[in-house]
Amino acid sequence: MRRGLSSLPAVCLGVLFLFPALGLAFSEWHSDEASLSLRGFTGLGGAYSRNPEGAALYDSREDLFWNLDQRLLVAAKYRENFRFDLNLLQNLCAMPNPGLGAKQGGTERSGLLSWQQHASTNSEASLSVDTAAIHYAQENIEWSIGRQPVNLATTTYFSPNDFFAPFAAQTFYRVYKPGVDSGRAEVRLGNLAQLSLVGVLGYSPESATDTDWRNHPDWSRNSLLARIAINRNEWEWGLLGGTVREQRITGGSMQGELFDWLGVRAEGHYAAPEQEGISGGAEMSVGFEHRFASSLELRLEQFHHGQGYGSSETLSQALVAGSLREGYTGRRYTALGASYEFSPLLTGQALVLANWSDHSQLLSLNGVYSLSDEAEMAVTLSLPRGDRAENSSLGTEFGLAPTTLVCTFRVYY
Repeated sequence: MRRGLSSLPAVCLGVLFLFPALGLAFSEWHSDEASLSLRGFTGLGGAYSRNPEGAALYDSREDLFWNLDQRLLVAAKYRENFRFDLNLLQNLCAMPNPGLGAKQGGTERSGLLSWQQHASTNSEASLSVDTAAIHYAQENIEWSIGRQPVNLATTTYFSPNDFFAPFAAQTFYRVYKPGVDSGRAEVRLGNLAQLSLVGVLGYSPESATDTDWRNHPDWSRNSLLARIAINRNEWEWGLLGGTVREQRITGGSMQGELFDWLGVRAEGHYAAPEQEGISGGAEMSVGFEHRFASSLELRLEQFHHGQGYGSSETLSQALVAGSLREGYTGRRYTALGASYEFSPLLTGQALVLANWSDHSQLLSLNGVYSLSDEAEMAVTLSLPRGDRAENSSLGTEFGLAPTTLVCTFRVYY
């Protein structure tokens, strides 16, 4: 049953009436011991997708979407010890589209702080608390508790050590990372070492709720991780261990620069399921990057997905059996990305993503034009290439993806 549907419009209007000045200017308040800042964000996007023929995942060959995101961001500070962060997200959309990055139903967190209303069969409105966390700093330790983003990754595109709401490799806009219900402690062990302790609540899937996750924690899916990072000779080395959703995790990371010219990043882990009869797998990503004086930046990453499928045939069998794993489907991936500033106002990005297990590819192009200090226009084009669904074959990973054009207007205030 959907909760709080009738109250959603009132809540949304209440936010607007409580903070009417947010649409006009950045607001802040300071005293001798405390401070409060109010910021906002509005993103209006439209997308057109051309779906592959014969793919049972789509109802039609063409789809047209629109999406509106509105965020209220509150940052409060008391003395030098206490901080509070709040991020409220209101979303209106016609047919939820993951390509627009607005619907966070895939983020594993409680649905108690989310409200959703279906205006019709192909449109909906939602209001959710994306972040609400308290931070307390004391000497060399900072404690954090609440709903907050958690990221232990080092690499950019694949980031196997980002276990909680990771971005897809082809995601260009990464300003707001969804928060998860967690507690965290950051301990400085000196100028060159830091210990991170992270606990994240887990939830069981539940299709009848607004967020597709149950409201109360599933204690068997809780996660507890420890990571220590040490800097030696301008290289950072990290060790990672713990439990993530009934899997024992052992891993590490490294990042640094060779010859003051080539950036090197690597991370990975081995996941050993706690349940008997289920095989584990290794996840590892290695990346190289360099930024030229002309502002051209190149990045190459190679990803080994140990729990993926080795060929398109096994992928098709998994789809038929309904046992497709979350995330990437193949076992070996390569990502080659480029970024270039054509002018102070225009930046272009490109990414080629290849799945070597089924020989499918995805080309994504992104351009961002700055309209002012607080506004920008972004256009993204995604062009998949690979075998499409045909007869008894379900095709390849990127062959199943639609050709998509997305245009987004963003305002910060």
